[in-house]
This record gives sequence, C-alpha cells and structure tokens, in this order.
Amino acid sequence: MSLILAYQDRGLTKDLTILDGDGGVITPGANDRVRIIIGRASEIVTDGDTVTGAKLAFTSGTPTANGSKITKGPANRMRLDASDLKFDRGTYSLWFDYFDNADAREWKNISRQVFQLEES
Repeated sequence: MSLILAYQDRGLTKDLTILDGDGGVITPGANDRVRIIIGRASEIVTDGDTVTGAKLAFTSGTPTANGSKITKGPANRMRLDASDLKFDRGTYSLWFDYFDNADAREWKNISRQVFQLEES
C-alpha cells in the first residue's frame, strides 16, 4: 500500500501496474476492464458493475463527464481531472480493480491505496 497525494483543482496522472504472483506484468485484454474507485471504504458498496457511495468511480472505456479515465495497458494510466477532485479534502481509499473476462467474470481488487486529497 502506498500514498497517492492529490490536490483539489489540480489534475493527476499515475500509472498502475497489475502483477501476477511471480512479479510478471499482466496486460488487460481487449474484453477485460479496469476501474478506479475513490472514497471511504466504510461508505463504498459494489455490486458487479454498480458502485455506490464513492466520491469518484470510473471504468476503462467509460470516462467521467469531466474526462477522468483509466487507459488499460501494461501500465494502466489513470488520469484524474481537476474538475473531479472537488470533494472534501481528507484521507480516502483508492481501489484499483480488474475484471478478467476469461476468469470467472467477476471484479477482483488488485490494490488499495491511501488517497490523500489536499487543498491547492
């Protein structure tokens, strides 16, 4: 687990890598998806593709209205648009999830990071 530091009214770009048990990089396939969820763990509820209680949630191929997105690849590039970082400053969880279409067809949590949102 690591700390991801972001600032209100400033965008952020970060690469997130998926590793297998041997440390090899997993690259999501054409029918696979990755998603980002930011919020307080006690408030987030996931049910398949549906996420409630999050401050920000988006899936590869479906950016937010403001342009936050995650582009899948060997280094899954997460881009948080400044307009999406207007929620209260504080400490949140950032969940990085992976949907491997060929493996049980369910979301798997790859990592949870500490997400700190500060004033600009």
